[in-house]
Amino acid sequence: MTSTPARRLACAALVAVLAASGCARPPSTALDDDITATLKGTNSPRTVGGRTYTAQPVEASLGPHRFMFPANLYYNQIGPFAGGGVMLAVFWPDFDAAPPGDHPVRSVEDGYRQVSIELRYVGSAGAADYLAQDLSERVALTPRWGLTPYAVDRSKVARDVREVTPDWYVARDGDGRVKTFISCDPWEYMPDGVLMEGGRLVRSSGDRVAMCWHSMVDVEDGVGVEMSYARVLLVDWQRLEATTRRVVRQYEARR
Repeated sequence: MTSTPARRLACAALVAVLAASGCARPPSTALDDDITATLKGTNSPRTVGGRTYTAQPVEASLGPHRFMFPANLYYNQIGPFAGGGVMLAVFWPDFDAAPPGDHPVRSVEDGYRQVSIELRYVGSAGAADYLAQDLSERVALTPRWGLTPYAVDRSKVARDVREVTPDWYVARDGDGRVKTFISCDPWEYMPDGVLMEGGRLVRSSGDRVAMCWHSMVDVEDGVGVEMSYARVLLVDWQRLEATTRRVVRQYEARR
């Protein structure tokens, strides 16, 4: 789970906004959602600052896999970063892409709702070790939301260290292997910073918004996934994983 320049750039931008306030598969042939989006105008081209943003497919490559993600699904609503880094963005509560042209005019509240999704190819050989973590120095707590929290051992760690040490959350498969690893700003020392209120995320207490960094891997395709989002959205971690898997399957192109 080593950071990449693309991930650091996107995560830094998101944190700045928050602080300021197997075989390849063919693309899905299910058109109902696309037709509905078009009728609602959510996929209509939009020109902002002299650039026209669209929902047209833009190619991305991850190892041997090729994808045709809609332009507006990319983090920058244009396409892969220079060098080929693939970063997508979806938004709470539905975890859909924003309409074309939304990126340059997003509000602070949009920043709270944003989930950045970095995709990288780790290969089938690296998939098994991608989420490996040393949990021996942590204490397993009562499961919450289908995740097992792992806290630092208070008897071994000084308070000033605990205040900046992230909380860890783990989900395992039927064989006991880690399938999801999430690291979040510590609950005990940092409030969420935003609240879910009437279908919106609104600013609350604290001088910043607490964040989570969420890692998973598609073992079949050897694709590693790194997500970052406001910690208040942790309750929806399973929906986020389902959304990511659906997007990867839906937009994987034929070889």
